[in-house]
Amino acid sequence: MIENQVVDASPIINDPYHEPTRHWHFEPGRLPEIREGRRASGYLPAGGNTQLSITDELVQLDLVNDIRDRVRRWRQDDYPGATSVTRDLLDRWFDEQREAGLRPFFAQREALETLVFLTEAPPDRRVGVQIPQTEAYVRWAVKMATGSGKTLVMAMTIAWSVLNKAASPQDPRFSEAVLVICPNLTVKERLAGLDPHAAQNEYQAFDLIPPQFQRLLGQARVLVVNWHALAPETDPKHGVVRRGPESDAAFCRRVIEPSLGPKRRILVINDEAHHAYRHRPSARQRGEEAEEAERATVWIDGLARVHRDRELLRCLDFSATPMYGTGAGYPPWTPFPWVVSDFALVDAIESGLVKIPRIPTDDNAGASVPKYFNIWEHVKASLPRVTDKRVGNPLFDYLMQVDGPLKQLAGEWLATFTRWHDANRPIPPAMIIICSDTRMAEALETYIGQKSGVYPELRNIGNSEQLRTVRIDSRLLKSAEARDDGRNATEAEQRLRRIVATVGKGGEPGAGVRCLVSVAMLSEGWDARNVTQILGLRAFSSQLLCEQVVGRGLRRSSYDDLTTPEYVDVYGVPFQLLPFAKAGPSRPIQPPRTTSVVALRHRRDLEIVFPRVVAIVYEVRTILNVDWDDVPPMNVAPQHDPTRTRVAGIGTNVLATQTHQPMWVNYRRQRLLFDIAARVIRGQVHLAPLFPQAIALVEQYLQTRVRFAPGVQEGELDNELYRNQIATRLQDALRPTEDDEKLLPVLDEYQPTGSTKTVAFSTTKPVEPTIKSHVNFAVCDSGLEHGIVRELEDDDRVEAYVKNDHLFCEILYRYGGRTLRYVPDFLIRLSGGGYLLLEGKGRALLKDEAKESAARRWVAAVNADGRWGVWHHAVVYHRSEVPSAVTQALTGRSSMTVG
Repeated sequence: MIENQVVDASPIINDPYHEPTRHWHFEPGRLPEIREGRRASGYLPAGGNTQLSITDELVQLDLVNDIRDRVRRWRQDDYPGATSVTRDLLDRWFDEQREAGLRPFFAQREALETLVFLTEAPPDRRVGVQIPQTEAYVRWAVKMATGSGKTLVMAMTIAWSVLNKAASPQDPRFSEAVLVICPNLTVKERLAGLDPHAAQNEYQAFDLIPPQFQRLLGQARVLVVNWHALAPETDPKHGVVRRGPESDAAFCRRVIEPSLGPKRRILVINDEAHHAYRHRPSARQRGEEAEEAERATVWIDGLARVHRDRELLRCLDFSATPMYGTGAGYPPWTPFPWVVSDFALVDAIESGLVKIPRIPTDDNAGASVPKYFNIWEHVKASLPRVTDKRVGNPLFDYLMQVDGPLKQLAGEWLATFTRWHDANRPIPPAMIIICSDTRMAEALETYIGQKSGVYPELRNIGNSEQLRTVRIDSRLLKSAEARDDGRNATEAEQRLRRIVATVGKGGEPGAGVRCLVSVAMLSEGWDARNVTQILGLRAFSSQLLCEQVVGRGLRRSSYDDLTTPEYVDVYGVPFQLLPFAKAGPSRPIQPPRTTSVVALRHRRDLEIVFPRVVAIVYEVRTILNVDWDDVPPMNVAPQHDPTRTRVAGIGTNVLATQTHQPMWVNYRRQRLLFDIAARVIRGQVHLAPLFPQAIALVEQYLQTRVRFAPGVQEGELDNELYRNQIATRLQDALRPTEDDEKLLPVLDEYQPTGSTKTVAFSTTKPVEPTIKSHVNFAVCDSGLEHGIVRELEDDDRVEAYVKNDHLFCEILYRYGGRTLRYVPDFLIRLSGGGYLLLEGKGRALLKDEAKESAARRWVAAVNADGRWGVWHHAVVYHRSEVPSAVTQALTGRSSMTVG
């Protein structure tokens, strides 16, 4: 039961320019309280029996806490042992009188001071500091929360090293040659200002260089590259260059020398360094893990080559999450052992440096876990699975579970948009939606940006270059970001990357974007400041992934008053931000191996297109006949979808109660009647005379069959959960008016056509590699399916095939008084131009007759439609029966059981 609460205190309890002196303390079952002293550095290990689970045991980072104490005393003693250049720089940068916009935050100051301390402090102050190393060169990692200002720390680090080297050329602790490595083109462009020779650079922007050192800074040589630049030289036609493997010296001449010349003892800065570590040889990866391992190997091997030829002075790693990922051979989500400094997200929140994530903590649905906290748990139950074929159409089922949280969160966006507009802020707020796969992202883009299914303010108008709702093609964006210079990217890649990279930036292509819909996370380094809402509609496999997704919305929109909190509302990302009191011991778990299953662009000729049939109905001609005895009533109540959700963040008991009120305010009964009526008669031939009748039927249903729970307004019917149920119930009750019962296929409203080109997902199931399929792997649930794949590969009469996984090619059927979903195992394109739905069965079941009857109806309706070619259906019980099934399909038998 949601009750009205008041805010207990501001979550911001520390001065952003000084070391934290207080922290929020959290214990399960108790309200948070403010305690004196700084929070110890630590992390929450994985635990329990799921990847997402973490324990409430804070594991302290002893090395970080020890160095933090030493740096504090060194600072208080006025930096004994520091060079005169260093003292001048520190005095300038951390002057209490320095202008606020130019003065580094304490998070930035401590990170820089830690690097200086480890380099310049007297040996007696560093006694006992043992930093584990895994490479032949020194690595130090700096952990800083997203939005706390890593780029400025990098600039100060470069200035400190370069100016000291210029003043004392023989001092081996410093270098004027700096190699900066980053994960993608967006980050590379943002870090271009680290080169002091750039027209717009960080040193001028933040007034970092004292007048007496201006000339010396000119000696700096800074090279910023993507990690892709560290890959071995290849020949586009023959792979490895014909003259043999590239030597380390040749590698450095190609990659390093054009910018850094023959310089030795190079200082390396790795941005987003959680990608740069050596995987254990014994670790085995598949799918996304294999891609991550390949990137890490290229990155770390490239640094090893530079070190062997030119010698690395040291390698400085910067990341908000410098932790081992899954599949690396180490306990996942544990910090790198060479982390020397840590300013965590919760510390950044308490200092006012970042937005505060507000997460659902309660709702009026009555469940122990609020629905909008982890929406995927509800969505995945409505999507098709081999062992759980539920009623309904998958894309509508998806929207039925998503529409409530989407409209509630978009209502918060709309309220923010209105406030910003009234305040004459030129840049609109932005909402990010992370989907489970490409089809769902396409459906939501259509629903939000084209059909105005949410709010008109998010709808795209015409072909304007300033799109409001943008769907991010993850593969296009990934390809564009991999270019080190962007010059070889396609026009589509360049346009998409520029839109995404400039969201929230005035005068740029992305300035007007209000909603981004994506499958993968947005590119690292994406620094939009106007994100106010995040909606997660996919599985989140770890707290590390949760933090990285939430991190995309943490940057403040204004730094004028850091005592004023800014918030980002987060639904569907089960994020555990806060460390609790120490509990029992825990052991990290090893997640299962995954395989990426995707459509391959170079196999486009193997694409299979099919109709997405959501229902098969009788043609009713010109009169709607409804059997009202078969139309059940409907209850509209919070237990189906909460109408109020309480969200909370650090430092408060409750920050806000968010409701469906924006949905109710925007509700228009006439619009609802028209929408549902159109769905009821969808697929019929004679729409004009049927539409007025359908409106009357919907009106009758609303008046006689719908019941509202107390406190729930009629506007709740704007929730797709209820709209779709009303349309489906009326459509199922339609009866033909004549004896000749002609069948009609009703296609999906948002995606009437399915295609193998949209396949992109990961699986932990066994797979079979393919040659004659548009998709790289066939996911096999049984030995029979492995055998069927091999038979199809060997049959010359099969032009193309695909395993029906994540395609949503389904057939509804009735059994035991329930409507179920039948998912044929394979879609096959035959040499004669026909198509075959093939099912492999280990044994006969009672419901098989119902499935085959439904398949015959599906084939008859689709073939009668005439737009999709000629289809057939077959069932086999052994792989040896596959050739016979193909033969019978080619000879014209529509539906049969072989064997």
